[in-house]
Amino acid sequence: MEKKYILFFDETDKNDLPLVGGKGANLGEMTLAGFPVPSGFCVTTESYKDFLHLNNLPEFIAQIIKAANIDNINEIGDQIRAKIQQSAIPEKVEQEIIKSFNKLGVDNYYAVRSSATAEDLAFASFAGQQDTYLNIMGKKALLDSVRNCWASLFTDRAILYRIQNKIEHEKVHMSVVIQKMLLPEVSGIMFTADPISGHRKLISIDASYGLGEALVSGLVSPDIYRYNKSNSEIETKTIAEKKLAIMPIEGGGTKKIEITAEKATSQVLQDLQIKSLAELGMAIEKHYGCPQDIEWCLEDNKLYIVQSRAITSLFPMPEPIPKDEALHAYVSFNHFQVMTNPISPLGIDMLRMIFPFDKGARSAEDYRVIKSAAGRIYLDLSDILQYKKPREVVSSFLKNADALMSQALKELISRPDFEAEIKKNKSSGKALRKFFKPIVFKAVKNVTYRKPEGTVEFIKSYIDKRTKEAAKAINNAKQGIEKLEAIYKSADFSDDFQVLLPIMAPAMLSFKALEAQEEKLLGEHKHVDIIVKGLEGNITTEMGLLVGDLADMVRISPDLIREFTNENYNTLIDRINKLKDNEKFKKNFNNFIDIYDMRAAGEIDMAKDRWIENPEPLAKAIMSIVNTSEEGIHRKEYKETIERAKKASAELIKEVEEKHRKVKGKVVRRMVRVLRNYMPIREHPKYLIMKLILIYKKAFLEEASLLVEKGHLLEEKDVFYVGFWELYKAIKNNNSLVELVKLRKEEYEHFNKLTPPRLITSDGEEIKAGYKRDNLPEGALPGMPVSSGVIEGIARVITDPSKTSINKGEILVAPFTDPGWTPLFINAAGLVMEVGGLLTHGTVVAREYGIPAVVGITDATKKIKTGQKIRVDGNAGFVLIIEE
Repeated sequence: MEKKYILFFDETDKNDLPLVGGKGANLGEMTLAGFPVPSGFCVTTESYKDFLHLNNLPEFIAQIIKAANIDNINEIGDQIRAKIQQSAIPEKVEQEIIKSFNKLGVDNYYAVRSSATAEDLAFASFAGQQDTYLNIMGKKALLDSVRNCWASLFTDRAILYRIQNKIEHEKVHMSVVIQKMLLPEVSGIMFTADPISGHRKLISIDASYGLGEALVSGLVSPDIYRYNKSNSEIETKTIAEKKLAIMPIEGGGTKKIEITAEKATSQVLQDLQIKSLAELGMAIEKHYGCPQDIEWCLEDNKLYIVQSRAITSLFPMPEPIPKDEALHAYVSFNHFQVMTNPISPLGIDMLRMIFPFDKGARSAEDYRVIKSAAGRIYLDLSDILQYKKPREVVSSFLKNADALMSQALKELISRPDFEAEIKKNKSSGKALRKFFKPIVFKAVKNVTYRKPEGTVEFIKSYIDKRTKEAAKAINNAKQGIEKLEAIYKSADFSDDFQVLLPIMAPAMLSFKALEAQEEKLLGEHKHVDIIVKGLEGNITTEMGLLVGDLADMVRISPDLIREFTNENYNTLIDRINKLKDNEKFKKNFNNFIDIYDMRAAGEIDMAKDRWIENPEPLAKAIMSIVNTSEEGIHRKEYKETIERAKKASAELIKEVEEKHRKVKGKVVRRMVRVLRNYMPIREHPKYLIMKLILIYKKAFLEEASLLVEKGHLLEEKDVFYVGFWELYKAIKNNNSLVELVKLRKEEYEHFNKLTPPRLITSDGEEIKAGYKRDNLPEGALPGMPVSSGVIEGIARVITDPSKTSINKGEILVAPFTDPGWTPLFINAAGLVMEVGGLLTHGTVVAREYGIPAVVGITDATKKIKTGQKIRVDGNAGFVLIIEE
């Protein structure tokens, strides 16, 4: 088959990406679709490959790249580019370039642009990494520019980007786009979705005089126009002072020219031109099916498109996309669960089946409330937000999960057009009332007169029965579809919520009511902050204490220290049980594993290794306590916290009785009882869910082993990259999942780099909020105070608890925490988190251990460095870096 060294734009489309790269494929695709693209051709990757082999470059490049690292990229890039620029173009390739050049016109000026095969892909944007040469005229200049484009595949930025994104250098090839050069009066960039807010119905247009290079390189401030797709109106115009432009020079090259004062401040594009450009942008977006970043220009009053690529920086829309035109508001479930990393597809579907919001859904398209975007779960709150009173309740409740999420929702619902735009669905309101009515009745009884003592024991018994029934149902089902159906049926948490929520709601209500009563009756905030600490029976707090107990036993045994420092963690549990002595430790350790086998950091994702599967984090936490903490100190400190809480309870009741008589004191006494007995089960629902998830995980891995045997999966853990209904269909139809898993792994890598918004609308707008507080110290990082007290100490920034530990007295700085992080709290003197609210995991544990905590500090793990001395003010809600 004859090699294709040259392809004209009208001979190529998106399927030719391996031959013409991202830029070339896009230009060909748009040309064939009828969009106004200046004519041109692509020097294909076949030309580049022949060029490499003629000059023996692959071996040279491979040898040089092998030594590449972040420190020497500049030196390596220089060597490779110099070698390429000195090498000869194959005669056949040169002839084909000249032949095509003659066909388009030797008297024209040309733009010569790099187009790499890894450029402008779905999950990567290589914009600006390779070179562009403008206003090129003549055969020699053209050939030199082609060679220089090939060399620019090895710019410092390009090499570094490929290293960071795990793209193999030798698998990226270069095509070169040669395009007739326009001499535009005006040029710029158009985003068919707002690149700042993500709003899909707003088009943002940057425009300046002359060539677009001045704008791209940041030399000028452009006019910025915002166009609303919904009403076909120009929403805003920002007219900048444009002091210079880059213009082509006759004979080749470009120059900067100054712009006169009157022209500098005039509107670059007229309103009719803005509208025409926006309509062209919408047509291109429709063609590609996703928002586009478009380079355009205006020559002789005619619009041309020079390039279009997907906007890779946008956070994806929650799916499935609603079919109506109404406004939907989605809040991040990941922020609720203080785990903002992506969740595996099977992990997402498992949570969808557990929570009853989409009961009866039997395909990915059926999920109406629980959506997914970039590996995160988003809850569609529109059904609740259509009603005025529940809006305020929801926004206040969200403060318990994440203060900034609450602020963002308040900002959205306060907009004047919110009432008219939010989705209306009266039938959903009836369903919500039906679900919550019995819960509310039971909760009221629990608040007012039911005996709260014994609640922890009741819930433990309920969980034990529920998990045994689930395990029995799963184990009795035959492998295949019957097993999946058993999981689907067992996972439904509807009945569990009817048991658990009537207890959890009074706990939160009593906490809020006590805070309000102390403020109203005593005019102060000194007792409730202490009363809510040291809650006996919290399943996660008990876990931390038991870890401390295990550490005390390890401390005095050389054999146990040897086993726990052995880095072959996969065999740790077996090695412990094979020890000849240490019978008491083995009994305690095995009991601990029986209770907490399902714990993990980021545990809401089923795919994460549980402690029973990989006890490394647990082992490291135990050894950290052994090495940096005193024997029994964790129990002593916890006992003191409980005593202070009980003393504060008695003092609060006494003060209220003395100042407001016994009736008021009786009400406060009841609320204290409710709080101290119901609040400890706050972590139990998640404990139950995690216990169930481990049962289901084992079943999925058994199914995966059969798929591996058939060649439908490469390894068992690949099953987590597949959604439940995709797995169901594959097992039913005996289909392979290998290619789907490969795609999902690529998606996961991309999703992991994205920052999930707390609140996003069906327009794609990311609603952001900040703290509005005055009188903070200069340089303070504002957050939400969730556990009182002030502490100064050395910061320990931890993003993965399985990789490191914390020393006694250090302050834990984390993006988020969940029960898998709990062993770290034993040594921590304070807590700082990027995500969290009044009742999230880290907050509750911090209060029960009596350590100050501030949460909701944006980018805390980037702004604070390990080793810095910081002050955590859990009263005022800020963190201050004291010493570097």
